[in-house]
Amino acid sequence: MRLRPSLIAAVLLCQPAFAAPATQEGADRLTRLFGNYLGTVAGVVDVVPEGESYSLTLDFNPLMELGRESGLSGAISPLHLTLTDQDGGKWGVEQDEPFALTVEVPGTMLFDMRMANIRMNGIYDEALKAFERSDSLVEGMSVSQVVSEAPGRESRTSYVIDSTTARSTAVASLSGGVDVSTTSLASGIRETIVAPAPGGMPPFEAEVTIGTYNVSTEGRGVRTDSILALLAWFVQHPSEAAIKSDADGMKQAIGAAIPLWNDVSAIGEMHEIEVTTPFGAGGADRAELAVDLTGIVAEGRFREKISVSGLRLPEDQMPAWVPALLPNDVTLDVAVEGFDLAAPGAILLAEIAPDRAPGPDFEDRLLAALLPDGKVTITFAPGGVEAAEYSVDAEGVLDAGPGRMPEGSATIGVTGIEAVLKALDSAPEEVRSGAVPALMMARGIAKPAGVGRFVWNFEVTAGGQVLVNGIDLSAIAGK
Repeated sequence: MRLRPSLIAAVLLCQPAFAAPATQEGADRLTRLFGNYLGTVAGVVDVVPEGESYSLTLDFNPLMELGRESGLSGAISPLHLTLTDQDGGKWGVEQDEPFALTVEVPGTMLFDMRMANIRMNGIYDEALKAFERSDSLVEGMSVSQVVSEAPGRESRTSYVIDSTTARSTAVASLSGGVDVSTTSLASGIRETIVAPAPGGMPPFEAEVTIGTYNVSTEGRGVRTDSILALLAWFVQHPSEAAIKSDADGMKQAIGAAIPLWNDVSAIGEMHEIEVTTPFGAGGADRAELAVDLTGIVAEGRFREKISVSGLRLPEDQMPAWVPALLPNDVTLDVAVEGFDLAAPGAILLAEIAPDRAPGPDFEDRLLAALLPDGKVTITFAPGGVEAAEYSVDAEGVLDAGPGRMPEGSATIGVTGIEAVLKALDSAPEEVRSGAVPALMMARGIAKPAGVGRFVWNFEVTAGGQVLVNGIDLSAIAGK
């Protein structure tokens, strides 16, 4: 988990820089500026000149009071920031204080967050409308959440993080917007999960500990200017009636913010993972999570990778023959591309209105715009499973879409089939009778590829054929 510099500080200063020393006139201008983004409810924004800096207090409790009619209640610590003019349209921003937030919907949800201390300093650049750089430290963070699914059925989640450090930088992007980079490192993570079980059984409880969790994020072409303008529009139209009264203004604000960003990617690594459940204890030495997604653009792409190494599954309650088949390392890397988010976004903006329903062909036109070629391409990058006695590797490409047969190819390789068959010798008959013949048949149509290694080349055609190493399995199955 990473701490981002406060969005409140980030909306700073879309106005010319103020000359030192700080003045009441400058404080009034800052108050009006923050009102654009936070509304004009009394007591929310307070700016006081102090020497060469401005003391900014943001108290969101008056805004929380507005939610009491819908049953929402809570409290939040006021935020105190020091703003110092650095000249050239740049501002120093500092924060050093504890933090607490509680939100409750009686009978439905209770959320509580505490931070022993938040320490942040950075340089905000008016031209970028982002932090040119920032550094932060959060110590002693704790979060608890209770969700009531039904009377007497509650899910409880709580975790603590000893410390989180974060650093960010931003520069103007050549393609428009801002390129933002962030890194963070969290240590001492402990989580407890309690979930109701069916049939009056005791609740399911699990504990997770993670030694360290580091995340790196890259945002390319982030439209900070128009995103903040969109935020300001919704603050200035706080009710459903206000939004409906200016539907065209809303569309213009959303359209100006598109594509939001060109591309965002993140890679997170967790180390020293331990998990305790009613079924036993397990964990992993390392886990990697990677995500890459485009904004609302014509050439859409989404990728996700999950990789776990040194995997340890709870073996206490497993049959004796199972542990030999458990994997040590697992990797799955999937990407989807060939979809268009810009075209359906334009259709939505053009046709959605508070006083009329979309036409009967609306959904069909959205789908056609989303999939200009009638399909997406799904790519499975090299990945698979590694175990002590065997390994499985796979990769492939598949085209798929509504109203058409999937079409593509894949390659799967396996080593250690003999070891798997030997482990299955100790399995119950109902397991052996299904698994052993299937493995032997698969080995029979495989291509040998070295000592103990077998390969299967799959091809799925638009006509519905499934070929494995040139053998038409669909024809065999039809007989």
